[in-house]
Amino acid sequence: MKPASLMKASVCLIAAELPVFEKMAAAQGSWTANASLATDYVDRGISSSNGKPAVQGGFDYANGALYAGVWASTVDFGDTSAADLEVSAYTGLADVLENGISWDLMATFFDYPGADAEDLSGLELSGGLGYSFDTGFWVATDGAFSPGEDYVYTSLKAGYALSPSFSLDAAIGSYASETDGDYTNWSIGSTVSRGGAAIGLRYWDTDIKNFAPASRRIVLTLSISS
Repeated sequence: MKPASLMKASVCLIAAELPVFEKMAAAQGSWTANASLATDYVDRGISSSNGKPAVQGGFDYANGALYAGVWASTVDFGDTSAADLEVSAYTGLADVLENGISWDLMATFFDYPGADAEDLSGLELSGGLGYSFDTGFWVATDGAFSPGEDYVYTSLKAGYALSPSFSLDAAIGSYASETDGDYTNWSIGSTVSRGGAAIGLRYWDTDIKNFAPASRRIVLTLSISS
């Protein structure tokens, strides 16, 4: 996943399950690392690993409102591309206002080493807002676009922490493009965490017909972070 959502911790789907405001806790001028193994690499409802397992990992640095990082994942686009690795570098600003509303602005450059002739690399700009209630319930929204491309992606997310180690969340996203067409994706998932380890289970689906990478699927992700 090009780290365009407001939740970039381990974009192995668990990261995508975390609300944007949780990134603030890491903004202490420190380095962190993450690694994960997922049964599928789903980006905005579409498999980027051809339904196969993916190995992912990255490093992040945060200092106050400023953060930056690098993240990579194995990919498989079938016979349509020679790419077998996706690498993303990103930087942004994120903070929480006094009223509890969090915001995040991010720029992400993504590339596919070994597939340079296919011109798959690009830049994506994203931004979003989030809010966490005292009850453990949170909501977030984000949007992204790529300069020079004609697509816009927006999403709404909500979740609830039943305990410090167990949470549920759901999301719906909309992709609009005159070139590629429009589609909607939705997902619901749960995360169990303990220390720096986490297990995530997520159901994905889209309204795209007759396209196997966009069919419904359940993804299991095991991740660790430090």
